[in-house]
Amino acid sequence: MTKFFSFLFLICITSYGFAQKPEVINVGVIDGEVGTFYGNFSWENTSEDTVMIGFWSGAERLKLEKENLKVHPRETVDIPFTILTEGYVGGFEIGVRVLDSSEIIIKEYVFQGRILTPVIDVFKAYRNVFWPFRSKYQLVNFKSGFIGDDLSAEMILYNFGGEPLDLRATSISSYYDVSFQPNEVPHNSFTKMNIVLKTDSLLVPGFTKEIVQVKDKNDSLVFSIPVQFTLEQKPSDYTADSPYLAISDLDHDFKVMAPNTKKSVNITLSNRGNEPLELLKIESNCSCLLYDVKRAAIAPGESVEMQVTFDATDRLGFERKTLAIFSNDPRKPTAVITFRAHVK
Repeated sequence: MTKFFSFLFLICITSYGFAQKPEVINVGVIDGEVGTFYGNFSWENTSEDTVMIGFWSGAERLKLEKENLKVHPRETVDIPFTILTEGYVGGFEIGVRVLDSSEIIIKEYVFQGRILTPVIDVFKAYRNVFWPFRSKYQLVNFKSGFIGDDLSAEMILYNFGGEPLDLRATSISSYYDVSFQPNEVPHNSFTKMNIVLKTDSLLVPGFTKEIVQVKDKNDSLVFSIPVQFTLEQKPSDYTADSPYLAISDLDHDFKVMAPNTKKSVNITLSNRGNEPLELLKIESNCSCLLYDVKRAAIAPGESVEMQVTFDATDRLGFERKTLAIFSNDPRKPTAVITFRAHVK
């Protein structure tokens, strides 16, 4: 009887496409500057039944975009994933298991690759189905500009994805334009990409980091582009009644701090105008610099206290961090406060 049930169990598992030996997926070489690697893998339901599958991995830096999938008979599904590379250098192996609804393993994968030391080098880049290029940078940085202006950037790309790329009829996410010269790129060839960010009133002030997708004429994904930019409101005409943001301290020094300690300071934000002041957004350039402000609207002649805390956990040496305050002050829509510390 035991052998009979074991045999049935084996048949059940095999019908899903279970392999005793994990399937190895080589993701290649990843540039340490990248931060996040994007890829996908496929699983085929070889059975005649519809199955619900889930995933498990013991690696925290592996993130799967889908937790559960319903897969029909003979259907192949693509599972997108990301690997966080920050803080890791050298070769790696990351395992992931495909589980059925009873949490029985029906497939195992092992991702193998190597993360380079974060050094900018035109030929140190990562092989990625969503970014089949080598380039000096793996991220388009538009830097900063005003809402209403067009920001542009150029990047020289080297196609080493193994296949020729047809970029003649590509489309891209809204408020972007992209062009390539040449737009037919054989394997082991260069092209120049020009990408334009068309800012308008739909975009908000502040820092943005996102992934934009380039698709072909059939609306299929060709590759994804990581981009980042900071937008500000344009300074505008003002009167004596316009809101006016006054900040008590634009450059604060926390002085000497011991590692793994915290220091706080109160910064006073005042409205010296005769119209209401709105704090539209406040951004810190580091998770170690925290702020707390009780309200975003400041009436004429009133003030609000903003508590700012610097957390020196896992930090050492001289630190310089900033807070950017975006407001409706027409004189200076963006104000930056600098915070310094010496952790030792």
